[in-house]
Parts: sequence; C-alpha cells; structure tokens
Amino acid sequence: MDLSIVILHHNAPDEVTANLEALSRAWLPVRTEVFVINNGAKGANGFIPFEKNLKFDRRFFEIENLGYPQGNNFGLRLAKGKFVCILNPDVKVQRDTFKVLIDYLEAHAKVGMVAPRLRYPDGRVQDNYRVFPRPLDLFVKRTFLRRFFTARMRRYLMWNKNPMVSEPVDWLTGAFHLMPRKVWEVVKPNDERFFLFMSDVDLCRQVWNKGYEVHFVGATEAAHREGRLSGGGVLDFFRKKTLRIHVWDAAKYYLKYLFRRLPKKSPSATIHEL
Repeated sequence: MDLSIVILHHNAPDEVTANLEALSRAWLPVRTEVFVINNGAKGANGFIPFEKNLKFDRRFFEIENLGYPQGNNFGLRLAKGKFVCILNPDVKVQRDTFKVLIDYLEAHAKVGMVAPRLRYPDGRVQDNYRVFPRPLDLFVKRTFLRRFFTARMRRYLMWNKNPMVSEPVDWLTGAFHLMPRKVWEVVKPNDERFFLFMSDVDLCRQVWNKGYEVHFVGATEAAHREGRLSGGGVLDFFRKKTLRIHVWDAAKYYLKYLFRRLPKKSPSATIHEL
C-alpha cells in the first residue's frame, strides 16, 4: 500500500461526502486506502453515498467517542501505506495536493511531516502554520486581548510568513498531516491523554524530538471550511464545553513539557539561540 488516509468525523456525513468526492478527482497513488471513522452519532456513516467506482479502497468504522487522538490512532493502526495522512472531514484537496506533498517528502529525507496551504471558502489563507505556543499566546488568541497584543499574535500566528514559500515550521494544525510511515512508527501514536486539542502541537513536537523536520509546503493547497470549536472569550469558559476542553488539554500539554526545552533544531529554538 502506498498511501493511507484517515478521515475522522463526528457525525458529519455531508462533509465526508464532499471530501471523498474531492479525493476521487485528485491524483492519488495507485494503491491508496481511506478509512472513514465516525465517533459521533451512531449510524452516521450510513448517510455517506457509496460509490463503487472510486479509485481507492474505502473502509467505514463506527467507534466510541474517546477523543480526537484516539480516533485517529484507531485508523492509523490499521494503515498499511508507505505514507499516512490525517485528513479532517471538512478539507477538500486539489488535483495535485498529494502529488506535490509526496514528491516533497521523497526529495527531503529529513522531513517527517508536511501539510499544504489551507484556504477558507472566501479565499483567505489560513494560519495552519504556527510557532510553539506559550501559555499566554493561547489565552490572548481566544479573548478580546488579541486586539491589544498584535505583536504577540504576529509572532505566534506567523503573520509575516509568505504562504507561498515552503519551509520548516514548529507545528502544523491537525486538519492535514502527511507523514512517511517510517516516521510515524518512530514517533509513536498520538498521545491519548489529550481529548480534542493540543495533540497536533504535541505530535509535531515529537517529530522534531526524533530528529525529523516539520515543513509547510506552499506549492499546493486545499480548501478547508474550518469551524473554530475553541473560540470564545473569558465568559465563554463557563458556557462552552469545547473551550473548557481546550483549557484542560492545554494544561496537560504544558505539564507534559514542564521544564523541558523546545526541540533543539525547531525554528523557535534556533531563533532563541541566535
């Protein structure tokens, strides 16, 4: 098997259908398998039209919702591909997305993870590339303080980066991760102590810790109809469950890396050394 794609969704059959349709129009390796995993309402996969003539193998699963990293790990443990991909259901790839990314990985042996440029439906480029967050970065980004700490947000969200340029970054948001299987086997599965957030930061940090690099590839893109599950202000902490989960997952992340330095070859660590 050449490529394994894991699409984990939470009762989102319409998004998955659009995702699969985009995959069917795209370039994919001849031997590609796709795992569609629902951890939402039971039976949601039954609302996804089954097209027998797709050029890739599909398998559907319904599992208990134990969290985002747990669901992805379920699929990745089944994966047989030389390359493995975590792909959010609300992403629609272009015809050349996987061709460009796989060619990039094959040309750069030190690179252990890549993702393309992601674009909102209105045409804006997303900030799916970031520097490793400091605790205050996450708090400021989610509150009204964002308008007063623009310099901090410019650094954290890399506003000065040219999204057409391919280069190393600290981490890539979890909507799209493509890795060589050999790297996945070294890094090990997603940390299942997280439930919904921070597992993407943690996974990228592990890639750097194992001696590989994380690269943003600006030579191709995909559409992403992202919904901000963790957005909100201070008062929303008491009203919004996903925001409370984000705070708790962030606390677990910072406790995990308490007193640990950033990966020594990551961009942030390199800048700090200069």
